[in-house]
Amino acid sequence: MKMRNSLWKSKFGLVAVLLRFIVVDVAGMSHSEIEDWLGRNRQLLPQPELMSWDEAYERANELLEKMDIVQKYAMLNGVGYDNQSMNPHKWWYVGNTRAVRDLGIPSLNMQDSSAGFRPFWPEMVGTVTCWPSLLALAATWDPGLVQQVASAIADEFSGKGANVLLGPSVNVHRLARGGRNFEYLSGEDPYLGSRLVEGYVRGVQSRGVAAIVKHWIFNEQESNRTKEHSYVDTQTAWELYYPPFRAAVEAGVAGAMCSYNRVGRWQSCSNPDTLSDLKKLLNFRGFVQSDWWAADSRSFDHGLDQAMPGNDGSLTLSMLREVSSEAISDAARRVLASMARLKLHETSKCTPPHCEEWLKRNVTSSSHARLARLAAAESIVLLKNDGVLPLDKANTIVVIGSAAVAEPYDSSDGSGVWNTGDYYSGGGSGHISAKQVVTPLQGISERARLSGIQVVHSATDDPGEAALLAGSEQIDVAVVVVATTSAEDSDRVDLNFDNGAEELIRAVASVAQKTVVICQAPGAVLMPWRHEVQGIALMFLGGQETGNSWASVLFGDKSPEGRLPIMLPETEHDTIQPHDSLDVYYTEGLKTSYRNPDFQAAFPFGFGLSYTTFHYGQPEASHCGDDVCIGVEIKNIGTAFGKCVPQLYIEFPKRLKHPDRMLKGFQKTDLLGPGEVTHVRFRLAPLDVAYYTEVSGWIMVSNFRAYIADSSSDMKSSIDVDLEKDHSFTNNYI
Repeated sequence: MKMRNSLWKSKFGLVAVLLRFIVVDVAGMSHSEIEDWLGRNRQLLPQPELMSWDEAYERANELLEKMDIVQKYAMLNGVGYDNQSMNPHKWWYVGNTRAVRDLGIPSLNMQDSSAGFRPFWPEMVGTVTCWPSLLALAATWDPGLVQQVASAIADEFSGKGANVLLGPSVNVHRLARGGRNFEYLSGEDPYLGSRLVEGYVRGVQSRGVAAIVKHWIFNEQESNRTKEHSYVDTQTAWELYYPPFRAAVEAGVAGAMCSYNRVGRWQSCSNPDTLSDLKKLLNFRGFVQSDWWAADSRSFDHGLDQAMPGNDGSLTLSMLREVSSEAISDAARRVLASMARLKLHETSKCTPPHCEEWLKRNVTSSSHARLARLAAAESIVLLKNDGVLPLDKANTIVVIGSAAVAEPYDSSDGSGVWNTGDYYSGGGSGHISAKQVVTPLQGISERARLSGIQVVHSATDDPGEAALLAGSEQIDVAVVVVATTSAEDSDRVDLNFDNGAEELIRAVASVAQKTVVICQAPGAVLMPWRHEVQGIALMFLGGQETGNSWASVLFGDKSPEGRLPIMLPETEHDTIQPHDSLDVYYTEGLKTSYRNPDFQAAFPFGFGLSYTTFHYGQPEASHCGDDVCIGVEIKNIGTAFGKCVPQLYIEFPKRLKHPDRMLKGFQKTDLLGPGEVTHVRFRLAPLDVAYYTEVSGWIMVSNFRAYIADSSSDMKSSIDVDLEKDHSFTNNYI
């Protein structure tokens, strides 16, 4: 198909590249309304319009003219911590700025994290929802659902008096063993992250809560995170690691958090090159704040706008004399503009230390628990099913493993290690201590009871004991529950499940009539036993409703819809390992995850089964405004209802030596009944079919092959598109 280059000449900012989703007040929805919404096309009520950035900057400039140096300093440096203290004062937020009452400027009340309001004090535990991790949300491949969950999370933040949410975390995974991978919405792909981050940012900010995208930039490992120097080539930066941040900027994110690591010789929060990329080339108009204690004395002259939490001496009033007045004013202006755009001066609830009443409020609800359950259920990835699922025809099942009854970890009382995680929420600043967790055994047992199915259970991890129980003639199906977790500040030691899970699974599988393994993990895991069992399903730390979510999928109440946002490797050799050296070179370039032809996958990126099967028609390409659209027909040819997630991969000409088949489109269909047909259309903008060079910037390819796929390794059909000749353009188009 030939198209003239004139099709591509509109500004990227004017091109509707991404699906636009709209917001409903989830907190006020009944259980049946939430269920109905999730079963429909999810296009609800328009989200409220925010003040434009130009208007916000006008208000910021008006305020700036009235401010003295002390008042400007209040915008630039955090408060609420004693000198060298790692914890805020009681009844302050994790991050705080001073209010300037004379000018009507509220305090910024900041709290972790992306998967829910972090209950920092014991009195707060049980008053918030423990939502699925961002990696679990990534496994839904559903921007609309991500937006609804983000809206509900923001409602809880607002209900606690917070006006800043320290998230979303969007770094593209580089290491399979990354300790914070559970926190990252992008999984292993920049396009997936870009599509999902828009929904998250819009959802949060539609509630009058500022979102802070993090961690800028090249913070892909926890090992030596405050000391290591990341070295990344320009093409890899722009094509692989920048895109989710660019999407957050396009969605109007209020702030960006710079990371602990160094980029080259500079601290990330002091790196003039990467901060310039963010502010000038990506046209970010919000403010840049440091991760906690990540700033240094050079940060403000090089582009930082706010030092957090403010007690490390990186910026004092006396030090302002050494910072250019232009940098001080620009930093304060950016903070003020972000506050004005979200009208925080009208909606902020309290100013620390007078926030105890707000922080103690119970902001969770049955509707939020229902939404958390459905989100976790939609994140479950069915990896294998040899006719064993759903379990509705079994008479007796046995549930085995300590993970089936694992309790959540409470990090709020300070008695344990601060970054300890559990099988529902990972460890560190992203951990949500929860009282109301439904364990896998509880969820499965209650659902089985409703169907008259008997459940036998044992919390043993001993292979011999488990085999004796699973080998009984009365047991129709053995369900083995295995799990592992991870945490901030350290990378995982390996990709195995905890408590000798491999031996446990093999012992059960050797004697049971049928074996199903359900897995809870913070990221990639190894499954060398996968050929020995009949069923496997995976959840990426699903929050408080884990057990109920498992039950709804295992018993067939809900079709499995999740797709892998990462590749599950065959072995650890099929991954990039953390570096012990303090100089970390990203020598693999773009060849991470499924983009590396040398890596073997046990289960490929984008993979996920359903209880039905789908047929993909032949794709057709057409003009789509100023873009190219590729459409395909999808038909449910199975016997059950289900949703399909067709994916679009682009392959550039071999002469470019670019990775084969990069994700550039996906769409989750509506629920399709047997024999039902739907038409899916993917829209490609110029940036989707371009590559980056340090000399020429972005170059749009003249021709490419587009694949319709079920995963990164299962191409169903393809079409060649010819645009006549290459076309370069500047970063102004981004």
